[in-house]
Parts: sequence; structure tokens; C-alpha cells
Amino acid sequence: MNNPKPVVVYYTHTYFLDATLETIQSIKNDVELHLVIELAPESRNSTVVNVDKIDHFNTLEPVEKVLDYVKWLQLSPYFSGVASVQFLIHKHKKSLSFKSLLVARTAGKWIKKLKPDIIHFDTISLRAIGLFPFILFIKSFITIHDPVPHSGEDSWKQRLVKFIFFPISNGFFFYSNFANEQFSAKYPSSHIPISVLRLQPYTFIKQYTDNIDVISDQYILFFGRISKYKGIDILLEAIPLVLKSFPTQKFLIAGKCDGFYVDKILSNKYINNIIFINSYLDLEDLATCILNSKFIVCPYRDATQSGVLMTTNSLGKTTVATNVGAFPEYITDGYNGLLVRPDAFDLANTIIKALNNNYYKQLEPNVISETNKDVSLWNKDMLLNAYNNIFSGKQLSKSLVSE
Repeated sequence: MNNPKPVVVYYTHTYFLDATLETIQSIKNDVELHLVIELAPESRNSTVVNVDKIDHFNTLEPVEKVLDYVKWLQLSPYFSGVASVQFLIHKHKKSLSFKSLLVARTAGKWIKKLKPDIIHFDTISLRAIGLFPFILFIKSFITIHDPVPHSGEDSWKQRLVKFIFFPISNGFFFYSNFANEQFSAKYPSSHIPISVLRLQPYTFIKQYTDNIDVISDQYILFFGRISKYKGIDILLEAIPLVLKSFPTQKFLIAGKCDGFYVDKILSNKYINNIIFINSYLDLEDLATCILNSKFIVCPYRDATQSGVLMTTNSLGKTTVATNVGAFPEYITDGYNGLLVRPDAFDLANTIIKALNNNYYKQLEPNVISETNKDVSLWNKDMLLNAYNNIFSGKQLSKSLVSE
């Protein structure tokens, strides 16, 4: 008789669901996978999930009850082969409160009933602190998206979560070598095993492209949450330099400001060239913006990996990005994109290079927009080998031995 598949609880967040959907494809047929998706008032609107109201839901709800019918149909192929998919509903606005602890307690009891071999946190959340007593004796892993906080985004909340969860982890995953190196430099005494995964294009957004009227090459696009580390001020400084060579070029900046000041004097001066959409974009609007752009620009000051890049790649558009973080791991300069120093002058010159004779179009055929089989196999090996290795060399199950 074959050994039963190991039971893995994969705990993620609506903000990371676009990456999670791709990553779980690598292992969902090799383990008994239970997906828990944290949903809270501040995260009702994300790239994949948009839920108007959550007050009427129970603490744990199956995915098909929370999502509307159309969204469920769109997601169901990704969840095929997954043992269960549950939303963990936090209704209270405070992420650390007695009520949030009670919600985590309910989740913890449900997780214990599954008798999991492993719990894998796809990022760690302040709202998950109440899980601690229930998972203390379960082998656990953490995927760390940002080992070092981005510029202007450090907080005691992040430090508290790391203080609680890092010591009990049996292994860490990263989505780039850069993130791995960041972690090793910040925690040189850590002896916890590390594995590096690879991001894949976020294919979910493709389902929103069928009814879009594409009038391509209208503008150069920046999209995503506008924060200090995203370098929007670098882009705004570069735009006037670009306009000297291409005076009619338009730039679309689309994303919700999180309090970071945007130079409105500069943008008002070039009102015919700079368009601001200061709001959250749903997937159809985002797909429309990307497909109608010439290319995407990421003028970041720092970065680990980039969901913006994976979203862009899925729709076959190329990217001009700063040579920081993990961008060089995913962009080969002059092949599938262009890399530049985080400097307004250099950024302007590279944008001009991309525009000259429509050079950016020559790069588009090299952008990988589909799931890459080799990357999927790599992720499968990294995940299953890490899971297997924590059990003192004893195979958790034959199903964990990759072909």
C-alpha cells in the first residue's frame, strides 16, 4: 500500500495570492494541500480578490462561498487538486487585538484537526500571532518576501512577527538570490535551512483580456502602490529629460498613494504628458493599462522581487527597471528588458533608448508570458526537498521524491 501523502497547510494572504496561485501548482499533486487565505478589512481589495463586505461571513469560509460565481470559476483551475481552500476572515480593523487572537485561535483548532505534517507560511502576518500555541510542535516553513523592509516601511509590527515566528521555523524560502543574500547579511548567525524559489508570470490576469479594446502604444506605464522605495520621484525627474527628445510622449502613473508625496508642481507643469490615476485598479483596469502601454517602467530605489514585473510579463510587455534587488535575476539587459541605475538622468536616457525606432518592440518576443516547465520543476524540487529534509533524513512519503 502506498504511503499517504503528507499533509501541508499553506497559509497565505490576499496580497500574495497572485504568486501563491503559481507556486502551489508545483506541489499540489504531491501533497495533501490545504490552502488558508487571510482576509481582513485592509486586504479586501487585492490583485486577485475583491470582496465588498466580510461582516456576514464566519471565521472560516470555503473559497466558493466568499467569491462571486465568476471569480470562483476563474480560480477553480488553480485550486484543482487542492484538498481544501479556506478564507480566514478577520473582521476587526486592528491586526493585533483580542478579537484577532480569537480568530487565529479558531484557525489554530481547525489546523490541528487536519494533523498537518507541515505548515508553510507564505509571508508571516501580525494577525497570525494567535496561531503560535497551535503550531508550536508542527514543522513550519516561511516564505520571506522582504527580508529587509523597503525604504520608509520598517515598523515594530514587522519586527514583532519575526521575533515570534523565525525561531520556530524549520526552513526559509525566498523568491530571489538577492533576498537570500539580504537575509544572510541581516541574520548571519541563523542556521535555519534556506531555499530559493523562482517567480512565474502571474497568469491569472490573462482572463481579463478578452473584452479589452487594445489601442496599444499609448503611453509609458508605471503601476502599483506608490511608496518611497518605488522611486516615483526619480521617474518624475526623468520625464522632462525624455520630453526633450520625445515632446509628445505620455506617461501614465497608476496606483494608490500611501502617503508618499508626489511632486504635483512638476506633474501640473506637464499636464499634457503625465496622467495620474491615484486609486486602486481592479484587474480589468490593470490589464487595460498594461496592454495599451508601450512598456512598463520600474524606477525603484530598492526591491527584492517584483509582482509588477510578473504581472507585466504575463501580458507580454517589456520593462525598463532599475538595476536593484532581484530585477537583474529576471531581466536580461537588452534581451527581455532594459536595466538602469536608480538615477533620473540614466533612467531618461534608457527610456529614450527604448523609444528610439521602437526598440522596446524588439524585446517583447523574449518576454516569457507562460508558465515555464523548468521553473515549475525547480520550485517543486526546492519545496519537496526542503519538506523532506526536516524529518531527519527519513522520507516523509514516497510522493516527496521528485522524478
